[in-house]
Amino acid sequence: MTLSRIEALTIMAAMLVSPALAQQQNPAVQPQLEGQVSQLSPDALYKGWRAQRLLGQAVVRKSGDAAGTVCDLIVDADGRLAAIVMEGGGALGIPDAVYRIPWGEVDLTPGQDGIKAGLADNSEKPQYGLFPGSEGVSTVPREFRLTELLGDYARLQTGYGYGYVSDAVFDISGRLIAVLISRDAASMGGTYAFPYPGTTGRWDPGASYYGLPFVTDSQAQAAGLRIDPKQFAGSAF
Repeated sequence: MTLSRIEALTIMAAMLVSPALAQQQNPAVQPQLEGQVSQLSPDALYKGWRAQRLLGQAVVRKSGDAAGTVCDLIVDADGRLAAIVMEGGGALGIPDAVYRIPWGEVDLTPGQDGIKAGLADNSEKPQYGLFPGSEGVSTVPREFRLTELLGDYARLQTGYGYGYVSDAVFDISGRLIAVLISRDAASMGGTYAFPYPGTTGRWDPGASYYGLPFVTDSQAQAAGLRIDPKQFAGSAF
């Protein structure tokens, strides 16, 4: 899709007024060319892994024994994974306990089902608290649960409903690089990736929707990268 000079300048202005974008800090964003909007690099994006693939995965201990399931991810104020939230197994699907496990103690076990976490055998009670970070405070920037983002409606700067936040993409280091937004059938459908902008500008985790830094539908459509799900087949997880 070719942008007019006015459209290109409008998009660039929208980017500049939001310091949160700080796209030079997002390794998946391509260098901006004159007259164009910075976009995600397909190569960098498809080398990452989708959050929905990790949520619901089984967690096993160092010994290989089952420990529970991943129910949420904690992202820090810099957009990096801080921890997973695990529900310990219980009867009839009711958890015995909920743990926050530091991301540094998580092994994604590429090519295998489930993940491994730094939990000792069943006789040892893990000393993992649920609230050691800043995700419970009301000010930003702060940590947040990924489920505060997933499921939000995505809106343009005019309030126009653009789509629904269906997933997020992390790179192999655990950095949140993109938000995936699925469109409704009336808008011709499709899922589009947009660079994750951070939590210090137009969006904060407590908002009731996810705000995109565009004014018109055509601007957002031009800046988004339409997802080919098959391209994630060779990702790290």
